[in-house]
Amino acid sequence: MLLQAGTTEAECQGWFTIASAPHEGTIHISTRVSQSAFKQALNAMRPGDEIQSHSLEGDFTWEEISVVPVVVVAGGIGITPYRSILLSRDVTGEPLNATLLYFNRTDEVPFRRELESLAAKHPEFALKVVVGEQVSADSIRRLAPQSSGQIVFISGPEPMVEAIGSDLKDRGVEVKQDWFPGYDEKSY
Repeated sequence: MLLQAGTTEAECQGWFTIASAPHEGTIHISTRVSQSAFKQALNAMRPGDEIQSHSLEGDFTWEEISVVPVVVVAGGIGITPYRSILLSRDVTGEPLNATLLYFNRTDEVPFRRELESLAAKHPEFALKVVVGEQVSADSIRRLAPQSSGQIVFISGPEPMVEAIGSDLKDRGVEVKQDWFPGYDEKSY
């Protein structure tokens, strides 16, 4: 979803994945606040302020794989679509047959309590939070050895997702990708 906020369209727009699950009834987005004009405009918003959205699209879904175990990998705020997917599956009674590898720069891990609660409720769901370690195909294989035989979902900054997805595909792993544009290796 492309969002616009603030004064000028050119400076104040960015792509987002919806973090809320359909049953929540409101749209939630998540971002790491940076010095960009757009992020500052979002951060300055108050209740009642409006944003515009368009270009709603996407195919980063899990419906077709309801019982097959998967490995899901999040880099930083790339956790956003998984929050939506996992909460939705929980509410509808679908299994959470997944190992979630959540790589984050710091101990400030978005949605940690919700994810830990889901892991406690669903024995088929494994949560592995990795702080301060760079995500790579090798780290994924080390932390989730089963990844070579399962579909691996990857979400995060575009350069990370593209590099890891390519590396895993070269190793014969089936990969589904969702990436956030506008980041480089220094900003994720």
